[in-house]
Amino acid sequence: MLKLRAIDEEHLDAAATLLSRGFPSRSLAFWQAGLRRLSAHNGSMGQPSVGTFLMEGERPVGILLAIPGKDALTGRKIVNLSSWYVEENHRWSATRLIMAALADKEATYTDLTPTPTAARVNARFGFRSFAITVFLLPLPLTALVGERRNRLVPLDAVPPGAIAGVLMADLRKHRDLGCVVTAIEADGRYHPVVFDIAVRLHVPLARMIFAEDMDLVMSNLGGLARLLLRRGVPLLALQVEAGARIPFAWAWKRGLCYQVKGERDDRIINELYSERVLLKV
Repeated sequence: MLKLRAIDEEHLDAAATLLSRGFPSRSLAFWQAGLRRLSAHNGSMGQPSVGTFLMEGERPVGILLAIPGKDALTGRKIVNLSSWYVEENHRWSATRLIMAALADKEATYTDLTPTPTAARVNARFGFRSFAITVFLLPLPLTALVGERRNRLVPLDAVPPGAIAGVLMADLRKHRDLGCVVTAIEADGRYHPVVFDIAVRLHVPLARMIFAEDMDLVMSNLGGLARLLLRRGVPLLALQVEAGARIPFAWAWKRGLCYQVKGERDDRIINELYSERVLLKV
C-alpha cells in the first residue's frame, strides 16, 4: 500500500536520487546542492520538511517539493510547488501528493514551471493559468537602445523606511543568495527589482524574479541592462504575457504558463524563494 512521508533532512539524499531519475537532465550533485539550500530556507521558515514522498513500503516512488514563503506586501503565506515526479507505474496515485501539499486552506499556492501534465492536474485542483512567452534580450544592444527614464538606486542607498521592512529583509536575503537587487526611483518612491542569475551553456543569464510594476521595468530596460552588464551578465530572459512584444528581443520560449491558486495580485511579479533561486532550475 502506498503512503505519504514528509522529507526531512535525513532523507535529502534519497530525494536527490529520485529527482535525478525523474529529471535526468540534472545531475545528482545538482539536486543535492539544491536540496541543501531548500532545506536551509524551509528550516528558517519553521518548516522542517522540503516536501513529500510517495512511498511503496520503504522505497520512495514519487516526490513533490514545497517552498514556503510570505508575501511581504500582504503577509499572506505562499507555497510554491516544484519538481513533481512519480514513477510511471504509480502515477495513478500522483494526485495524493497534490492533495497533501494543498492542506493549508489559507495559503496561496503557485507552480511557476509546470509541465503540461502537471498543469492539467493543477487545474483540477482550482489553479488558474497564465500563458506566458519568454523573450531573450541581448543586453549590449538593450543597453544602447533601451529606455532609462528613472534612476537606479543600490539597495544600501535606499533611504530608511522607503521600502517596507519585511520586504527589505527579503531583498537582502536574495542579494546574499547571489541575486542582483536594485531599486528604481520614480515619483518619490523606490520600486525594488530582483534578478536571479543562472548559467546556461556556460553563459550567465539574468531572470527577473521580483518587480512591482512591469511598465516601470520596461521604461528602464536600458539602465537595467547596463547594471547587469557591469555584473558580467550579457543576456536577460524576460517573461511577459503571451501575445506581448518586446522591441529588439526574440521569443525564446512560447506556450508556457505559470499557475496560481488563492489570492494574489497578478500584476506583481513575485518569484522570491522559488525554485529559480533555491534550486537554480
